[in-house]
Amino acid sequence: MSNTTYQNQTSASSKLFSAKSLYLLLVIIGSIAPWSLILEFFIQNGFSIELLIQKEFDNYAAAAFGTDLLISALVFLCFSFVELKRLGLSRSRLLIYIAATFGVGLSCSLPLFLYFREGVLESKNS
Repeated sequence: MSNTTYQNQTSASSKLFSAKSLYLLLVIIGSIAPWSLILEFFIQNGFSIELLIQKEFDNYAAAAFGTDLLISALVFLCFSFVELKRLGLSRSRLLIYIAATFGVGLSCSLPLFLYFREGVLESKNS
């Protein structure tokens, strides 16, 4: 197979499954997976945010995961703040990522940020 043929095949496959499409898929998965579990919790226990937070820190193992997630969310939001400036984008976009982080979860907001970031990088490179 010639190098040109390989490059054409690689280019075609990268258009079918780009980084942006991967991030978008992860946004969808990162929205559905945690919320399906939270909805099940609310079905079983009623709509009690207080009980949800209490259960999140019910034991050391759960507290470790909860604490790790909160710290990771904080790190992500700090990174987003810096990266938005570096990309020359309005920092008001940070509100979207804050809402996604605390309204859905880091599993949604991080790939959402990466999806939009990839779009900006693609437009700057073309």
